[in-house]
Amino acid sequence: MSQLKNAVITGGTSGIGLATALRLTHTYDNVIVIGRNATKAQQVAQEYPKLIVLTADLSQVSAIRSVFAQIKEQFTHIDTLFANAGFGVFKPFDRITEADFDAQVNLNYKGTFFTIQQALPLMPTDASIIINESWTYHRGLADASLYSSTKSAIAYLVKSLALELADRRIRINAVSPGYTNTEQFNETTIATDRLTKMMANVPAGRFGTADEIAKAVAFLASNVASYVNGQELVIDGGMTSVQAGV
Repeated sequence: MSQLKNAVITGGTSGIGLATALRLTHTYDNVIVIGRNATKAQQVAQEYPKLIVLTADLSQVSAIRSVFAQIKEQFTHIDTLFANAGFGVFKPFDRITEADFDAQVNLNYKGTFFTIQQALPLMPTDASIIINESWTYHRGLADASLYSSTKSAIAYLVKSLALELADRRIRINAVSPGYTNTEQFNETTIATDRLTKMMANVPAGRFGTADEIAKAVAFLASNVASYVNGQELVIDGGMTSVQAGV
């Protein structure tokens, strides 16, 4: 009898995380999603009974340890981890506060780092890890100095862990979404004229969808990508291939 397949997705109650969770329900026996907002988590659990929904503030290492202890009580292993939790503070450099810095670094980098650390003891040979990076660290973007810095740190974490985990045959890769229509993106206060300029810089002529990113995550998690390790898949409609204008 084959072993059940389990996936864990952080930031899994909305946007790219939720889209990925729903896609993985077709190929995994158990899909565990972790979200920060308890009300949102309850809504997702009610709407999508196939998902196992947990709540944790992954900017806190103690909360990361606690939620993975919960997972360990119910499941013997994790085949795939999608470390997706994160958010952006977009401000001019001289307006970024220490609170902004701590909040973003604690979730985007420290949270990702210790999420992987806590998941690894549960990950068997041939397991896979995918991290959500961002196109923004590839080129300068005004008001994104803090956000891009955290994503750059994650990019080098992927490279380092690809070597450290090679003996265990655990693969780690990343997706870097371009502009993507998600709840979080739509909640940002971006002026209409700037949105128009942003879209003009995308050769595809539109923003991506959460499910398009989810398909890339599913590919990297699958055996089809068994020889892909330490890599980044940029899903941006061709945007990083042209000169940035916003």
